[in-house]
Amino acid sequence: MKQGLENERILIERAKADPACFVDLYDKYFEPIYRYVYRRVSSVETAEDLVSQTFYDALSHLKSYQHKGYPFSAWLYKIAHNNVLKWYRSNSRHQQVDLENVVELRSDEDVVEELAVNTERGNVLAMLEKLEYEDRELIRLKYFEEVSNIEIGQIMGITANNVGVKLYRALKRLKQLMD
Repeated sequence: MKQGLENERILIERAKADPACFVDLYDKYFEPIYRYVYRRVSSVETAEDLVSQTFYDALSHLKSYQHKGYPFSAWLYKIAHNNVLKWYRSNSRHQQVDLENVVELRSDEDVVEELAVNTERGNVLAMLEKLEYEDRELIRLKYFEEVSNIEIGQIMGITANNVGVKLYRALKRLKQLMD
């Protein structure tokens, strides 16, 4: 882990000196940041816009970035998280449907088979939506995005120990909803 952080620090310093080197950080973190954003907005175009904004913001503020013992990805997740929140605030009155993701008409057998496969996943996702926003974010970051407690703490502005406690409580509430 220390070697990885050191390599990351070198990439950051290169990018600070020459913004063209930021491409290495972009390539390294594009996919996880895109997945994180897409799962929150469920629209390809919106996710692409928000991810572009996230990396633009990161590059714009890279000179002021200071390593505080957390992975660079925690800083990117925090920027992405804030961009998603801003997007929801500004679009709360408008609901968008991505026509590319609209399910085409299928036979009843296909629908029943898909429902059988996705029922458990659907139940979990439905129960997640009943949780408070902070609980949902903790669970999504930890189990869907596979982010460490340290990174989650950085993203959400709490300590890693507090992440563990809040995560335990969120999982307990989720279990109660599922029972």
